[in-house]
Amino acid sequence: MGKRMFVIGDIHGCARTFNRLLDVIELDRTDMLYLLGDLIDRGPDSRGVIETILRLQHDGFDLRPIRGNHEEMMLLAIRSGVEEDLLEWLENGGNATLANYGVSHPKDLPTEHLTFLEALPYYRMTPQYLFVHAGLDFSLDDPLSEAGRTAMLWTRDGKVNSKKIGGRTMVTGHSTRTLDEIKKCLNTEHIQTDNGCYLGTGFSKGKGNLVAVNLSDREIIVQPYVDGEDHDHH
Repeated sequence: MGKRMFVIGDIHGCARTFNRLLDVIELDRTDMLYLLGDLIDRGPDSRGVIETILRLQHDGFDLRPIRGNHEEMMLLAIRSGVEEDLLEWLENGGNATLANYGVSHPKDLPTEHLTFLEALPYYRMTPQYLFVHAGLDFSLDDPLSEAGRTAMLWTRDGKVNSKKIGGRTMVTGHSTRTLDEIKKCLNTEHIQTDNGCYLGTGFSKGKGNLVAVNLSDREIIVQPYVDGEDHDHH
């Protein structure tokens, strides 16, 4: 099997669904896997998501995660010590993360996990692709500069100026798209990957799955949400 390149959008604490998807794609040590941020919050097992990533990296798998707005909100709540920052994070799914870790403040997460989150880059690039959580501010001369960081985490405008990123295809998560919308964008200059996994199986309208895109052949692999399943059934 040749070297394949995969990308997975917002996992949002859906650890069992994430692990199931990794089984389905039969991730190999020769593969590259980009993760587009929002690894944590909303879903039931943010800890399990990070533990899976750390374990696979330790075992020699090539996982390349980036930062999403949820990681940023949590880290800001720790850094600033401002009550409003903490509340904003909690209201946006951080409460599920605290409950999952069994702590009352994000600063009490395991050191290894905080170190991992703090080290997440805002974007990653290959000769063909630019991976970023939300998108870029193409009104800037250099959308990859520090001035563009808010857009990298938060923008929803979806625009791409391919020339400003060296002719690369932009690959993002952040804004949930239906499976049809994801399929339609696979051969455009902006591949979107977030199907709103944490919404779960009760959510119709073509959302509620975790999607991997195999960039080697521009195909999608769809894993329905399984985090709500009874843990006795495998």
